[in-house]
Order: sequence, then C-alpha cells, then structure tokens
Amino acid sequence: MSEGSFHESVVAADRWSKALALVVAIVAFLAVREVVVDVQVASIVAATAGIGVRLYVPYHASVRVPESERKPLAEHPTAGSYHHGAAGIALVAASLAVTGVFGLGHGFITAVGVGVMSGGVAYVVLSSALPTA
Repeated sequence: MSEGSFHESVVAADRWSKALALVVAIVAFLAVREVVVDVQVASIVAATAGIGVRLYVPYHASVRVPESERKPLAEHPTAGSYHHGAAGIALVAASLAVTGVFGLGHGFITAVGVGVMSGGVAYVVLSSALPTA
C-alpha cells in the first residue's frame, strides 16, 4: 500500500500484518500438528489461518479510520474487490473447522470439504454483517 493514498495506520497495519501472519502460521502449524499428527493438514490450516490474518489486520485498521479520511481497501490496485474483513475471518474459521473435523477422526477430504463450506458460509454471513472498509 502506498503511503500517500491510505491512512498511515492502515499502511502500518499492512506492514505489521505480514509479521503477524507469519507468527500465526507457525504457531498454527505447530499446534495443529500436535493435535492431529498430520503434517499435510497442519500445513493447510497454517497457511489458511496466516492468509486470513494477513487480510483481516489491514481491514480492521481501515475500519478504525474516521469515515471522512477512509479510503476503501478495494481501491488499492493489488487488492481485489471483495470484503477483506469477511474473507480474513472466514479463512480462520475454515482453518478451525478443518482442524476440528479432522481431529474428530474424519478423513482428509471430508475435513477440507467441511472447512471450505464453513468458510464460504462464514464469508457470506460476515460480508453483510461487518462494515465495509
């Protein structure tokens, strides 16, 4: 994000979200690997949770900017035109769903399927419930 076009708190949050997403991914990988003892599932969950954090943190910072100074995240040339907050939380929810379903003894395909469906439902619900940034 260029500093001239977005509020400084959003630019700072964007920078910090990279480090936070990495920490979340590492912690998620180590925790999920211990819980479900499957490296493939732990990798998928960690990557999904990290990406979710990376999307949500700048969104959260953007929502906190006063409306008169706010510029929508979707106006950034590299950002897509979707609800970043809903997508971030939905990805984290999908990660938790995959971990729970796989941890209960269901197969890999079932766990990922439930995670995808849970994330999709969470996105639809949250995109209408959360404010746009």
